[in-house]
Amino acid sequence: MGGRRPGGAVVLILAALCGAAMVGCGGPSGVPPRFAAQWNAGGPEVGPFDYPECVRVDSEGNLLVADSWNDRVLRLDPEGQALLAFGARGAEAGQLECPHAVAADSQGNIYVADAWNHRVQKFSPKGEFLMQLGEYGGPSGYDEGDGLFKTTFGVAVDSEGSIYVSDYNNNRIQKFGPDGKFLTKWGIKGRQEGQLDHPAGLSIDSQDRLYVADLGNNRVQRFSKEGKFETKWGKVGTEPGEFDRPYDVCVDGEGNVYVADLGNHRIQKFTDKGKLVYVCGALGTGEGELDCPMSVAVDPAGSVYVADWGNNRIQRFGPAS
Repeated sequence: MGGRRPGGAVVLILAALCGAAMVGCGGPSGVPPRFAAQWNAGGPEVGPFDYPECVRVDSEGNLLVADSWNDRVLRLDPEGQALLAFGARGAEAGQLECPHAVAADSQGNIYVADAWNHRVQKFSPKGEFLMQLGEYGGPSGYDEGDGLFKTTFGVAVDSEGSIYVSDYNNNRIQKFGPDGKFLTKWGIKGRQEGQLDHPAGLSIDSQDRLYVADLGNNRVQRFSKEGKFETKWGKVGTEPGEFDRPYDVCVDGEGNVYVADLGNHRIQKFTDKGKLVYVCGALGTGEGELDCPMSVAVDPAGSVYVADWGNNRIQRFGPAS
């Protein structure tokens, strides 16, 4: 699965961000979780990761990993052993090219933001191709039509089975029904409430509200399931509560919001109102250190999983004591 990799400009940007200053753990109101485990492969059967870009927890407590530069998706148990692997580089149905994000619905179906094929694909719990959502919007211009994408960076599924996609280079969110039919869209490029600048990771809370990692605006935004703006927080910086390219967002069962603060090499936890709970992370290769974390996920027990992109590994942090 070696050879040419797409998105050279993106790689250069990420490499520059990975040289940012170290930011330590700590926070004004909470205790960050401790390092618990790490792994850089899914076991001998599937081999090492190649820049994993997303991690999610499914309804059974297993992990889904977008192993981006291997052009595949893995299901791992909580100890990091592979239960399922599927995907190969290509543009045909079921093939992938740099998958950026994964999500699962209540039936265990798997949704993949197939970034450089500019689409989302739906797979069965066994990794069988079921459906494609969207297609490439073309090489020039932006906002070229409903269901057309220019790089899919995030995907999430609500309790009704509706599918939300971050249309990264069109600076908008698109929503589809469970059958894959386009429903609505919102967002234009800008810094005002409800506007977006390269939206990346997405997450749905228990009330079916959508959280967006608004990467270019260095903030998190929350919308209703109809796309109505509700709240936002964050600005560029290195202080607690500030961001340097927030790449992903995840909501736990209690409504707390976790943000993969990529350029600051840390994870930040907030309440659903944007109040900072804790900060954890520092640039490095050691246990508990991070290098451009691209994604964060939380299981029902409170363990936090991080796709530690620059270190080619997944790390697990135990619940805060």
